[in-house]
Amino acid sequence: MESANIGKDPSDLLEEDMVGVEFKSVEEAESFYHIYSKIIGFSVRKNQCRKNQAGIVTTRSWCCSNEGFRRTKYIKNPNRVREPRSEIRIGCRSMFRVCYSKITKLWVVKEFRANHNHCMATDMQKHFLRSHRKISAAELEQAKLLKEAGMKTSEIWNLFVHQNGGWDKVGCTKKDLYNSLAAGRRGVDDLDANTTFTFLQSKLDIDPEFFYAYMVDEESRLTHLFWADGASRFDYELFGDSLVFDSTYKTNRCQMPLVVLVGSNNHGMTCVFGFALIQNETAETYTWVLQKFLECMKDKLPETILTDGCRSMNKAIEDLMPSVVHRTCSWHILNNAIKHVHEEGFVGELRNLIKRYYSVDEFDLRWNKMLLDYNAENNEWAKALYSSRHQWADTHLRGSYFGGSTATNRCESMNAFLKRFLDEKLPLWRALQHCEHGLAALRYGELGKHAADKLSTPVLKRTSMSEIEEQFASIYTRNMFLEVRNQITRSEKYNVIRHHKLKASYICTIEKYLLKDHPKRKVTFKRIEREMSCDCYWLETKGIPCRHVFAAMKHLHLSDIPRNIIKNRWLKECKDIYLSSPDAQRRFVNPDMISSKRYGGINSQANLFLYYCKKSPKVQQRGMELMSTLLVEMQKMVEDVGEEEKTINGAVHEVHDGIKEPHPVATKGRPPQSKSSQQNSSQKSAKARICRVCKKSGHDYRNCKVRKRKCEESMEEDDDDFE
Repeated sequence: MESANIGKDPSDLLEEDMVGVEFKSVEEAESFYHIYSKIIGFSVRKNQCRKNQAGIVTTRSWCCSNEGFRRTKYIKNPNRVREPRSEIRIGCRSMFRVCYSKITKLWVVKEFRANHNHCMATDMQKHFLRSHRKISAAELEQAKLLKEAGMKTSEIWNLFVHQNGGWDKVGCTKKDLYNSLAAGRRGVDDLDANTTFTFLQSKLDIDPEFFYAYMVDEESRLTHLFWADGASRFDYELFGDSLVFDSTYKTNRCQMPLVVLVGSNNHGMTCVFGFALIQNETAETYTWVLQKFLECMKDKLPETILTDGCRSMNKAIEDLMPSVVHRTCSWHILNNAIKHVHEEGFVGELRNLIKRYYSVDEFDLRWNKMLLDYNAENNEWAKALYSSRHQWADTHLRGSYFGGSTATNRCESMNAFLKRFLDEKLPLWRALQHCEHGLAALRYGELGKHAADKLSTPVLKRTSMSEIEEQFASIYTRNMFLEVRNQITRSEKYNVIRHHKLKASYICTIEKYLLKDHPKRKVTFKRIEREMSCDCYWLETKGIPCRHVFAAMKHLHLSDIPRNIIKNRWLKECKDIYLSSPDAQRRFVNPDMISSKRYGGINSQANLFLYYCKKSPKVQQRGMELMSTLLVEMQKMVEDVGEEEKTINGAVHEVHDGIKEPHPVATKGRPPQSKSSQQNSSQKSAKARICRVCKKSGHDYRNCKVRKRKCEESMEEDDDDFE
């Protein structure tokens, strides 16, 4: 931009620096403002455009995306079902206006406002800004071809990430790619165990906090492997109050089960604390995994742990973590109940005993009645289940925080997520690498949530306690704020029917409106300590204050949040996002991967070259001539280099000599069928599918509408149990 030679740092530009600056075209002016906004850290949109009588543009202006205010009709819609989009327009007055000069035939800056009333995006957040997200024509053309070849859009996105060297360098988000492809449719190796350890050592070079441990057998074959990076260790330090772990299969060619240890972060999203590959699922193996996990986490124990009820896991937990509150997955218990007690209605009664809170005497009374009603007094499985009731009944577990869940669905969903990156044909080092890719994708989603929390605010004053609502919105992450606001909204259905004033506290008795037979709750407020508690134990179990607390706060006219109901794990700033380069997740010293990196560095330019070549036969012919000349020259260069190139990037790492690849192991589950049995089964006539819930044909229990309706009703009943 020769006409616009400003000669000053963009962050220091003032109105007097810009007014009078000339540009050769309106496109040049627009390009300048877009570059300026990206450097500063805000998003731009077009504002006014004025034309003369001949229809020629004479004035053009651009403004900050936070300019103006959202129309109230979009916020106060009484029929709204979804949560309103986060507020972006907050009255920012920053803008840039140019006018065409008939004398100089140039575009002259007439107005430039540099001040904003909001925070700017950081370097790791700028690529989320809307005006700086755009998929190039060349990449869109490539994406269409890959889509036609049968590649999933998510896989195409991952390919672009590899080509460009990171999510922040693609130029758009995954959602933008989905939208672009949808708009187009609307319009028309084997390496051995030593390489695995080389990969782990390369991770240690990048991340000093990276931890790994392994075990070998008498043949020096790898049997167990545990690893966790610095971000996982940092996450556990903050969010290690609840731990969930489970194993999944068919993730590598050695058939070693993959153990994933997870929890929940301050956004309520899944975070990974560590991985392990194990040879078998014995108590000794799980003891080794937990030992290495605690060693990695500096012997910090979780407060609670949730598993699928595997006996080997239970034994390891009892030996190493006897003080930790252990819960067995409710889904696995109910699934086993179907297999062991063949009486209709038993599962529903058992589910009530798992989910609902009773006194110990009432629980025993209901248990004995259930066994009598369903002829299960002598059922050995039921007897064993009762003996472990302290691990699954809410009567014994309420008040303990398990990440807001009674089942291992968080771990199961994480396993399903990782299966996008893993398959049973991968060598070990590639399985580890793909786990890292999945973990990086998970953290990228967390980074997006963090950016959204910082760059926008939720729509406020939607409840009768607007002051409390604003306080929670300012300190809690968006997801957890919405959970809290839901409790504030539901508190409007409750009344304080009794209010006792003691020497240092208040005790409020809470009753649900027009439901006098409904259980009443007592909320205690300590005036000196400024602490509040409720006998429903929602805060201790779910991690957020209950509706009864807010009803009492409204009755007592409290304008500040009691200190004890603010949980540090939900704060926006409880952690700084782990700002390691996305590219660092993919650095590895294997020559094959270095070669792939070189390919990725030039691929985007090659795509652009191909895009222009297809525009016309003349351009294509010229492109072929240039390509032929270039190929001859590059081939000669490669031959001249010879063996020199092989020594580049020859980094030296610790070599684990003698460690061999593990033998393929047999895992739990159904054994593979022989060909003869498969043929016999295929020859049998297919039976009509019968649903075990509604007893109708044509579907099974997974997509039964009756079951889904019952689940929704039971969820409401579970929630009511805290009331």
